[in-house]
Amino acid sequence: MNFTAGPLFALISASLLLACSPKEKPQKQERPTVVVSTTVKQGELPQIINTSGHVEATQMVEIRPQISAQIAGIHFKEGDEVKAGQLLFTLDARNDMAQANRSQAVTQQIKAQLAEADRNLSRSIELAQAKFISPSAVDTARAKAESLRAQLAAAQADQTAAAVQLSFTRIVAPFAGRTGKINIRTGGLAQANSSEPLVTLTQLDPVRISFNVPERDLPALLAARAQLKVAATLPDGSKREGKLVFLDSSVEKNSGTLLAKAEFTNTDRQLWPGLSTGIQVQLSNEQGMVLPLQAIQTGPEQRFVYVIGPDQKVQAQNITVKRIHDGQALVDGLSVGTKVVREGGQNVRPGGKVLEGSRPAKASSEASAK
Repeated sequence: MNFTAGPLFALISASLLLACSPKEKPQKQERPTVVVSTTVKQGELPQIINTSGHVEATQMVEIRPQISAQIAGIHFKEGDEVKAGQLLFTLDARNDMAQANRSQAVTQQIKAQLAEADRNLSRSIELAQAKFISPSAVDTARAKAESLRAQLAAAQADQTAAAVQLSFTRIVAPFAGRTGKINIRTGGLAQANSSEPLVTLTQLDPVRISFNVPERDLPALLAARAQLKVAATLPDGSKREGKLVFLDSSVEKNSGTLLAKAEFTNTDRQLWPGLSTGIQVQLSNEQGMVLPLQAIQTGPEQRFVYVIGPDQKVQAQNITVKRIHDGQALVDGLSVGTKVVREGGQNVRPGGKVLEGSRPAKASSEASAK
């Protein structure tokens, strides 16, 4: 009984082991990721420098007195818009007026004496020719006339100086602008050596905006200077075009930038000195390889794109981004006609297969899940 049962038991045990052994599962085939593709094209993008700047007054001057005198009158109000040559202050002019009148009187007196001396000289010459007086008498008359002529020149110089001194009692605006705070009142003593000005005058139209441009853009900036367009963003969000009026002669070493200034009209007074504003400098257009900005991925060290090969597999290709404008990028490192992943690049891996569609991988996966 035991002899016959042994082989039968072994056969049954082997059959059970075969029945219980796991079957080999077929490998799961990786599904391609759905992406939206685009093709690299030859094109051009405007070279635009976007930066920020600060508004500066074209002219700003501290109005100070040339002489020390009492303020006789103030002919404007704080914050007034004044014209060039408009009277701002008058100082007490009584002493200076008296000095000017005295200088004028001295000049007139010497003029009369000189006229008489010239007549005497003429008569002396006639008498000497007729042998009625000696030649030395003529020399004396001539010396007196020349002396008075020199005195007249000195008197006229004194009169001019007195007139200049008198003019200092009337302070006028050197240019059209806006007045600031008045630091003195009528009856106060205006001192020539005071540390505080009477008032500050600021020209508000036109104004200038100073800004910095990167040194790498200097060649393009110089090449396009004649056709250069500079625009400023106003506080209300609108743009205003100006013209480049200044480019510094050296690059700042620490920042690697170059100081520039542009001039803008400001009749509506939207640009106020000290205001910070956005600046856009448009240079000439630059040719190169263009693709949508969406296609560019950012790696730990460099930007790249996913290139789609003929076998629908993707590989990462490093690129250099030269310009970005209006959703388009000008790049180096690709050739015309290269097909790259535009949308869905965050879901693909180098070497993986992709399926080009109208929706990126995320949208396709959600549709499959539903």
